[in-house]
Parts: sequence; structure tokens; C-alpha cells
Amino acid sequence: ELRTGSASENGQEVVVGTALMLIGANTRTVSDAVDKKLTDIAKSLPPGMHAKTVLNRTKLVDATIATVQKNLIEGALLVTVVLFSMLGNIRAALITALVIPMSMLMTAIGMVKGNISGNLMSLGAL
Repeated sequence: ELRTGSASENGQEVVVGTALMLIGANTRTVSDAVDKKLTDIAKSLPPGMHAKTVLNRTKLVDATIATVQKNLIEGALLVTVVLFSMLGNIRAALITALVIPMSMLMTAIGMVKGNISGNLMSLGAL
């Protein structure tokens, strides 16, 4: 029999299973369902065998969202400081700095209306 692939961990052969999401599926919902199913499977495994998650995309999505939030805050602060130093008017600087969150809001509304998912590529582009 022709062997087409193998997987190992710490020099031991292992069995790898992959859960695929459907287009438009929510990463967190799918991840929670997979974790629940994996827990059920682990209960029925023979002694000495265990099942574990190797890669959970929820952590990656959470990190991406945190990065977008951090960049938004830093950008607004930087714009405010630069505008205030150039214009010398705090009111004009704050009004201009408010454009950043407003543009993010309009982008989010456009993504919802255009049925564009908030995946890693679209969040990273923001």
C-alpha cells in the first residue's frame, strides 16, 4: 500500500485531523464546535491515546482585532499631536482626529452592506 503522508510529534507518529470552515462561517463558532467534538472523541479513545488542538484560529483572530484596535488608538493620538503642533489649535486637531474612527465606522458599515466578511485579510488591511 502506498503511503501518501505522515505526521509526527516529538519523533512519534500521530494522526492528524483537519476541520475546515465553510465560506462565511464564524471562526469562533466553528472553533467552539470543534473543541466540543474533540472533547467527546477524547472520551472514547483507548488508554494512552489523547486528542488535542494543534492550531486554533480564534487566537489569531483575537490578536488581529487587538492589533487593529491598538493601531487605531495610536493613529488617532499621533494625528492629534501632529495636528495640534502644526495648527496650534486643539479644537481643529480633535475634530480632524475624530475622522479616523468615523472612517472605520463607515468602512465597517460598508463591509456589512457589501457582505464582506471580517477575515484576517480585510482586518489586516484596515
